[in-house]
Amino acid sequence: VGFLIGKEIPVENNMPYKLYIDDQIDDPETPSRHPPAGFKSAKSSFEAIATVMDFGWPSFLDLDHDLALINGQPDTVKPFLKWLANEYPNDPPEYRVHSKNPAGAAWIESFMESWKRSVE
Repeated sequence: VGFLIGKEIPVENNMPYKLYIDDQIDDPETPSRHPPAGFKSAKSSFEAIATVMDFGWPSFLDLDHDLALINGQPDTVKPFLKWLANEYPNDPPEYRVHSKNPAGAAWIESFMESWKRSVE
């Protein structure tokens, strides 16, 4: 057990983990979009941020671009990645893009590669 600002944190929160982000993680019609074994998962940028707040920096990201609608508005992985880069500017995680949206996948690749170059 660890402590952070007086809050008890389970030991598992200090362990490296992999994060899979996709809004279809539990859709029975799209099993190829389900998270691989051993990954934590999130359906939205908000869930992804909450996961990192709970478990710390992810060592690996598996990313979809287009996520669920939030209050009728489209959500993407962009807010999460921008937040993560702000919170961990010197530590870009390894990643894989599984988005079927070519423009969205290109944005993710560009953002992540730029982040990686910024710490070289």
